[in-house]
Parts: sequence; structure tokens; C-alpha cells
Amino acid sequence: MFNKDFIFGCATASYQIEGSIDKDSKVLSIWDNFTKIKGNIIDGSDGSIVCDSYIKYKDDVRLLKNLGVKAYRFSIAWTRVIDENNNPNQKGLDYYINLCKELLKNNITPYVTLYHWDLPQWIMDKGGVLNDEISDFFAYYTDVVTKALDGLVKDYITINEPQCIMHLGFRVGAHAPGLKYTDKEMLQAIHNLLLCHGKAVRIIRKNVKNSTIGFAPCSRPMVPVSEDKELYDKCYNKYFELVNDYEFPNRVSIYSDPIFLGDYPKEYYLVFKDILPKITKEDLKLISQPLDYIYQNIYTGNYYSLKDNELVKEDFYFGYPEGNIDWLQVVPKSIYYGVKYLNQRYKLPVIISENGFCSNDFISLDGKCHDMQRIDYIKRYLIELEKAFKELPIKGYFYWSLFDNFEWNSGLSKRFGLVYVDYRNGNRIEKDSYYAYKEIIEEALK
Repeated sequence: MFNKDFIFGCATASYQIEGSIDKDSKVLSIWDNFTKIKGNIIDGSDGSIVCDSYIKYKDDVRLLKNLGVKAYRFSIAWTRVIDENNNPNQKGLDYYINLCKELLKNNITPYVTLYHWDLPQWIMDKGGVLNDEISDFFAYYTDVVTKALDGLVKDYITINEPQCIMHLGFRVGAHAPGLKYTDKEMLQAIHNLLLCHGKAVRIIRKNVKNSTIGFAPCSRPMVPVSEDKELYDKCYNKYFELVNDYEFPNRVSIYSDPIFLGDYPKEYYLVFKDILPKITKEDLKLISQPLDYIYQNIYTGNYYSLKDNELVKEDFYFGYPEGNIDWLQVVPKSIYYGVKYLNQRYKLPVIISENGFCSNDFISLDGKCHDMQRIDYIKRYLIELEKAFKELPIKGYFYWSLFDNFEWNSGLSKRFGLVYVDYRNGNRIEKDSYYAYKEIIEEALK
């Protein structure tokens, strides 16, 4: 069983739940503009209202308290707290101050993510991640936030899912800002993003007493079909393999090696020798400042076997269990092997910063949402995480998400929440999975 120190939580992100995208002098983000272009969002929706958490944050906290979670991971909207002249916006800061105070009053620890994809449009207009000044902008933003939340927050995550940011937003154009960078541009942008992380860590350590810090990449772990040692080793190596297509989501080493090991993988300098960005020893030292946790977002994985001594990815059979979104196959052992691989390579405690299930939820005749598939998913994954907990320093688990929300280019059409949101009227209805997760937490923490 998990012990009483294990952190059970829920996670959300600012653009996906807050709404009020033009309230209290908030400025435009790349997502505000991306959603305006017809065809970018499957259902034509945007983040203008969604869960209305900017207004209903006290209701959010009541739901969290009743759920029994110890922690709430949410992100700051950079566009809400910094204006177009790069000055603090006190009204936006007050929202997060009040949210954190409400959480602490209810014995819920705030875990703050500084960047969950909603880059200010004015910074994008200056070149975004290709502008070498972006890390200075991010450092200033981090300084403003950490000083505003002084005494309220000590747990910080710098950047969420750099693989999604870069591949989906800047390589294939499926996410904001919808660009398609060249190989050379990608490498420069990735390096600048890592410098943002490094400068943020330095600011947090300076401003926040007893801080804990991490960053939250994502991955789709390789799951060996047997316990054969050779198969395990090949899966482990494949998980950290560097390839040159920047494909989401298994490019762990290009982001995590510089942060945890102090340098890019050796293969990086060979594969990209003709298009390398300028990388200094000072850059690498800045990027690789000590962290406290390995955060990781894990939802699914792939099975692998050995054939003729070669690693082979197994196809999912027709009818294999999957969520209501094309990438979400139910692979519970992915969470076990993912945390095992990460701890083996980077030697730090692991926290699952996101894990969740998308299903075709609706309200039944009895007025409730009976989401048995999500309950089954959570239980299967927590069984595997508990197995890992017995072997490794696993510190916590955040379910994604507390609410149904704006699911990026899928809009409002995909539901991951423990709480159903009726987008016609804003009503929130706790799903069966909400109560099941509540029971799991109560049982685990006895």
C-alpha cells in the first residue's frame, strides 16, 4: 500500500479551465489567437468560458477538499500576470494569491506549473522560442510570480511537456502557434526552452525558501512483454534513444539529459553536427541545476518483444481497450516501466504529474455520470504504480484532470475529468470516478 506521505492530487492548466480570457487586463496568448482561426480546433470552441475557474475557484477548492486530495497542480497564465509592456498585472496575481490561500485554508498544497503552453502573443511576435531573450522574459515572469506567492507556494514545476510544445506547436503546427520549424530552428528553440527552465530554477531557489522544483515532460514508455533481462535492457535503451525527427512523445533524452545529466546525449552532437545551436559550458551549467523530483506525464505506452534478437513494437489487436482519443491505449504497465526507467537513469524520486483517461461521458437518466471505464483505468494504473512504489522512491500521483476542459485542438469534445462540466450552463457534476478516486485515497492513506 501507499503510505501516508504519498501525495495524491489532481492537475489542471490555466487556459484549459479558467475562462475569462479578456478579464482584468489579461493579454492575448498564442492559444487565444490560434483558436480564432477556423479549422484549428475540431469543434470550433475556445477557452473563453470552459470551467469558469477564474470566477469559481472557491467551488474548485471545495471539490478538491471533498475529494480528499493532498495537492492541486495548476498552472499560472503568464498572460494574466504580466502585461504587454512586461510589467506585473496585480489583478491577475491576486487571482492566484487568493486561489493559493483558499487551497491552504483547506489543507491542500498548491503545486504551481509556470508554463503550460499559453505563451503571451507579444512575446511570440518578438520571435517566441527563437528569440534568445525569451529566457530573460521567463526569468522575469518567474521572479514576479514567486515573489507574489511568497509564503504560499514552495512546490514548482517549470515547464509542462516540452515535447508537445515543440513537436505539436512548432514542428507539425497542430497546436498553437501552428508553425513548422526547420531542423535547425527546432534545435535552437529547444535549447532556448531549456534555458528558460534553468533561469527559472535559479530564480525559484533564490526567492522561495525550502522550495522543491521539477519539470514535467511526457513519454510513452516501452513495455516489455516478458521479464527477460535482454528485452528489458533493449526497451530501456529505446526509451532514451535519440532520433532526429523530434517525434512526440518519446524524445526523453534530448530534454531530460541536459537537465539531469548536465549535457545533451553524445549522439546529439553527432546526429546534428551540421546544425547545432551555440551551446556553452555556462548554458549547460545553468540548465542542469539540481532538481528535487522527476515529474513525468504518463498515460499510455507500447508493447515490445524480441524477434531475432531485435526489438519489435507489437501492434494493438482489434478491439484493444482504448480511450475516446486516438493516442490513448490502456497500457497500465507503462506507468510501472516509465518510472523505473526514469529513476534508473536520473536517480531522483518520481512524481506522476499527469495520468488520466478520456471517455465518452454523458449524463444518464438518473442525473449522474457513470464512467466505469475511467474507474477501471485509474485502478489498473495505480496497481502498477503501487508495485513501483514498493521498489522505487515514488512520491506522488496527480490525476488529469479535475474537470472536463478545453482539450487543446480537440476543443471541448474530449472529456478527461473526474467532474463533468455541462458547457451549456457551467454546471459541474461529480462523476462516479470522482467518488471512486476519493475511496482509493481514503483506503490508501489509512
